[in-house]
Amino acid sequence: MKIDLNQPDRLILKGTTSVISAVLCVIFLVVLGLGLSAAIAGVTAGWGIAAGSVFIGGGILWLVYHKTEVVFDRASNLLTLRKTMLHGTREENIALENVKQADVDLKRNDRSNNRLHASYTYRLCVVTGAAQNRHRVALSHGYTTSKRHLLTAQKINDWLGVPDAPIAVGPSMADVAEVIKTLGFGKAS
Repeated sequence: MKIDLNQPDRLILKGTTSVISAVLCVIFLVVLGLGLSAAIAGVTAGWGIAAGSVFIGGGILWLVYHKTEVVFDRASNLLTLRKTMLHGTREENIALENVKQADVDLKRNDRSNNRLHASYTYRLCVVTGAAQNRHRVALSHGYTTSKRHLLTAQKINDWLGVPDAPIAVGPSMADVAEVIKTLGFGKAS
């Protein structure tokens, strides 16, 4: 997610997987072309390769492509979260007064063998609701290794007027699960 517009009354974030989707599309088109070339040359398997690239490629693009727009608007007192995928657009509106802060969800990388300095992936979110009933709403489409979400969350908090709000300070769910397992409260093996 990148900040597209930062004005006192309006903050707009945008994110997309269009580059990844375009690269995948080119790869699937090349495989389709090779399959059709083989089929025209008389190789029967070429038709299967061409059909497979259409169905598998289309399915992967169906899952991967997304475009996200997040609009913080003081004039309408709304946070609008709009996620567009190939199968449609979903829009969610949250009253801006219910948004307490921006935060980043941490997820420990499963391949991280160093317990003292684990590597994490990040997902941008906002925290809504009263103190007794907090709710986290994901703004980005998924987790990423880019620490840019930390900077973006800080800029959102500055815009919201809560510059000292803590960002990604708690342990990740993987850390909590490891502590529970270490203490012997996990599932029996």
